[in-house]
Amino acid sequence: MALTAAQLKARDGRLTASRVGCLMTGDATKILTLWREMVGDAEPEDLSGIWPVRLGEDTEALNLEWYERRTGRTLMRRGEVVVCPGADWAACTLDGWDAAEPGPVDAKHVGGFEDRRTVVDRYVPQMMWQMICTGAKWSALSIIEGAREPAIEPVLYDAIYAGTLMNRAERFMECVWSLTPPVDFAPTPAPAKPEKVYDMTGSNAWAEHAGLWLENRMAAKAFDGAAKEIKALVAPDASRAYGHGISVSRSKAGALTIKQEG
Repeated sequence: MALTAAQLKARDGRLTASRVGCLMTGDATKILTLWREMVGDAEPEDLSGIWPVRLGEDTEALNLEWYERRTGRTLMRRGEVVVCPGADWAACTLDGWDAAEPGPVDAKHVGGFEDRRTVVDRYVPQMMWQMICTGAKWSALSIIEGAREPAIEPVLYDAIYAGTLMNRAERFMECVWSLTPPVDFAPTPAPAKPEKVYDMTGSNAWAEHAGLWLENRMAAKAFDGAAKEIKALVAPDASRAYGHGISVSRSKAGALTIKQEG
């Protein structure tokens, strides 16, 4: 949703979560633009006519409502501006706060044409900044991809990545305070998503189904092979073929289906 006058005042002169991404991607043009805005040499870009931005604003409430519906947890601190303890030049604006984890939840609406990992990585700096400002060790993106139901993607605190981000932010702000053009930063990739590995040895249900899978996997392979060979034997003009306890029927679309006779 669009920021209120109170939110804008609380964010004024502070480096906020939505603006720190360029410090980690190393995009020199965006870093210089951000610096010019913060020293007063340029006005922030007017996003009111940018369709993806407006769409994200208008779907935010539904996105967060769906998060609550999916998790059964009520989001708190909607729209709260949090100033970072010990660094009053740093702040973030929360879309929502999940007290059960606890941590910030951010609503995003993307086109749905990119790999989700690419989307998540793009917003890692923003989420890491929110965790720095709030002291959280967990956060989540609720992402609408095109018109699909939102997907919840956790982003966990990474001390090394967060330390690098904070160090770069401090160096950038020193350039703002001294009115010195900003330094260049090398691109730094988002931390790899931690793998979750589960030992299912103690699960009786797992043991039962694993045994059935191992016992029948060769039969299943033979079954699929036989089905393929049977369909290949059906004449191109046949609507139905049968024999030896099975029949094959051809649909109007041309698809062949095998079933047991009798």
